[in-house]
Amino acid sequence: NTLNEMGIKRVTGNLVVIGKFYMNFATDTLTTGNLLKQGLNSQLWSTEAQTQYRTMPPGTPRPKVAISGSLQILPLPPSNLDPLVRHYSFPMAELLKKMNRYSNNKMSEMLANSVGGAKAVARKAAEAAKVPAAEISLQNGSGLGIDNRISPRAATAMFLAINRYLKPHSMTVADVFAIVGEDEGILDERQLPKLAVVKSGSLDNVSALAGALPTKSQGTVWFTIINGGGENLKGFRSTQESLLQEFINQWEAQQSLPAELTPNPDRMSKASSNEIVKKQS
Repeated sequence: NTLNEMGIKRVTGNLVVIGKFYMNFATDTLTTGNLLKQGLNSQLWSTEAQTQYRTMPPGTPRPKVAISGSLQILPLPPSNLDPLVRHYSFPMAELLKKMNRYSNNKMSEMLANSVGGAKAVARKAAEAAKVPAAEISLQNGSGLGIDNRISPRAATAMFLAINRYLKPHSMTVADVFAIVGEDEGILDERQLPKLAVVKSGSLDNVSALAGALPTKSQGTVWFTIINGGGENLKGFRSTQESLLQEFINQWEAQQSLPAELTPNPDRMSKASSNEIVKKQS
């Protein structure tokens, strides 16, 4: 709606997309470019777009920017580019937290591809976690598929490595992973100890749960549980939940997050935004 607020309601030229552009979890630029063109003009909205609009706050204006030209895809910006508006996405940490809260496989594929693909991610993860490369084998960025294998030791070491990496930035793993009982997401249906900071992963015949469990007598317990053997997803998850509850019964639950698992409160205000860089005359 920023373009409408600037008085722009029609573009007589083309919609030009530079480089990679992802939208609605689609990665093909021809597809995403046309989705953007459609999204900018509410008169072109599909039924799905109308449904999504109804989830927004009441009174949200419907954008009306009609683009007369066609979609043009270029590798580099034109030399005469004169921006009117600059869009800032969520910072990477916030994007990662959203991805992990909802286990967004499409998003994880996009991120993995942006840094060199699954093989590069596996190599860099092993180096950061200081574990043998053989303990992290990835065939894709989402982890979907039985050829993706990470040892329990490597998974735990990766969590610890992430925490070490984030510490100089005044952040913890809770800034990029879900906190049980505090962050809405796919873990809501699980019977997990409150304040655990975890990531789950599941296929039909395997289930994994890794993260950090704050306790009174043992401090923060870093753990990884991997169950497999037959299609028993519900049973695997129940076993994981029972084991963590046993830990809590033995070591007592923390009533608040320890410092090493507390998310940075200053990041609560991080959001996507638009900046008008040149006003229309």
